Amino acid sequence: MWQEERHQKIRAMLTSFGQVSIDRIVESFGVSRQTVRRDLIDMEQSGILRRIRGGAVPVDTEDMEFSVRITQRLHEKRALCVAALRLLKSHQTIFLDAGSTTTIMAEVLAGPTGLTDLTVVTNSLEAATRLAQVPNSQENGIRVQLLRGPVKRDPLETWGGATVADIYSYHADMALLSPLGIDAASGATYYQLHGAEIAEAMARQAAKITILADHAKIGVTSRKCVCPTGEIDYVVVDSKARERPGFAALESTVAELVVAEG
Repeated sequence: MWQEERHQKIRAMLTSFGQVSIDRIVESFGVSRQTVRRDLIDMEQSGILRRIRGGAVPVDTEDMEFSVRITQRLHEKRALCVAALRLLKSHQTIFLDAGSTTTIMAEVLAGPTGLTDLTVVTNSLEAATRLAQVPNSQENGIRVQLLRGPVKRDPLETWGGATVADIYSYHADMALLSPLGIDAASGATYYQLHGAEIAEAMARQAAKITILADHAKIGVTSRKCVCPTGEIDYVVVDSKARERPGFAALESTVAELVVAEG
């Protein structure tokens, strides 16, 4: 099989499964592991994928533009965010980090939820904008607190030392976080170090930690662990997560795994 043909097929596998292992490519194409590693290096240098331990993931979760990311697996993200509502209670303070899934979580919170008197603390301007449009009324009052700090784009978010310091002035009931990947062995991991720093601070300052992860993030690991699975209270996934290789191990490791049906 020619290199160009292999690259096309690897891209197709990434689109279908969200992650591909070196072993799977070797088995599918009948080539050596050394050949596969060279292919993955070439494709990473071309900006097609990002190599992880034992395989590769698409360059889409933290490297694509936010306007593209928020449209990917939208149905699945919305379903799991609706399921996550069941974990929340009125009168709570909630941390929300920056990302496409947490922005959709903000949209869900802005709708009719049956929850009242929520305080949402976030570094995401995208999430804060959606939540700020909710009338601060007895029926669906939401107070939004944007964490201070310099603003970074794509997505629009505050970040850096000032943002992290501001997080430590709060004590939240729940941190809703959306990492690059969630894996039984590696925990919740981020690629961008500034995002990991913010998520880690939120996790430390919250009574409970909930990870929001669509199926493409299951079994995926990246360079910075925010919290191991033993420290996570809930992982909320969509129904397609059951088809992922890392699902069974994750289900047996976390305290509670919530699957959004439909």
